[in-house]
Amino acid sequence: MSDSHQTLLTKLAVVSPARSATDSPRGNGRGQRRVDRSTLYSALRTDFRESQWRHRFALVGVIIWLAYEWGPGNETVTPWALAKIISANTNALVIPITAGVGFTFTALQQLASGLTALAGFSMFDRTSDAAWQLLTNGSTEAPGAWQRLSFGARCALVFGLGTTAVALIQIMSTGETGVRSHRSVIRRSAFLCGAIVGLIGAIVASLAYIGRRVHALAAETEWMLRVFGNPLFWLALLVIGAAWRPIQRVFSTKAE
Repeated sequence: MSDSHQTLLTKLAVVSPARSATDSPRGNGRGQRRVDRSTLYSALRTDFRESQWRHRFALVGVIIWLAYEWGPGNETVTPWALAKIISANTNALVIPITAGVGFTFTALQQLASGLTALAGFSMFDRTSDAAWQLLTNGSTEAPGAWQRLSFGARCALVFGLGTTAVALIQIMSTGETGVRSHRSVIRRSAFLCGAIVGLIGAIVASLAYIGRRVHALAAETEWMLRVFGNPLFWLALLVIGAAWRPIQRVFSTKAE
């Protein structure tokens, strides 16, 4: 998980009604140790090896969505897709089209990831334990259930970490497992995330529409749209994001 994601969880625990991980039956005895990504990888491998084949599909889904949402994938795929839409449409319709696609794509994606995470975290206690420790950085305090968060905290949580984090927090803070218990929360959080992305897309499309019609800005606007619409640009960001933490660890080790 990136440092920015960790900072977001820390801020949410401060500005929203926080709850100890040990307050819920599911989180009982947790939050007492610090873990890193290797602990989560080990939990995933163990759960996969010990689970039945029909349950492994849910676990694989959790792995894919965790890598996508808690890694740099979520921050690259959607901006690239919206940039391509803005590049391909030059009239005023680009604004509602970008907003609509941003909302629909994000909401459906977040619904899929949240429901998959609910199923997986409910089935695999070891994986949910390790993911919770990684999400909260071993702290005993973390954001409470969705219903207890302010609107601003909800926006920050779902936009910054996605519905996989919402699903995990719901399970760990309430002690209730199963898709039925929390699917309404996942639905609301997915639509909220879609609305945020749609709004951002509409703002960017509006700026591009204006920039294309101002002679002094037209060339720069088109250049920026070509850059942001190029998959190689976002692929480079993915590579840099994936390599940053290992490089950071190497330099910190040398400094010590």
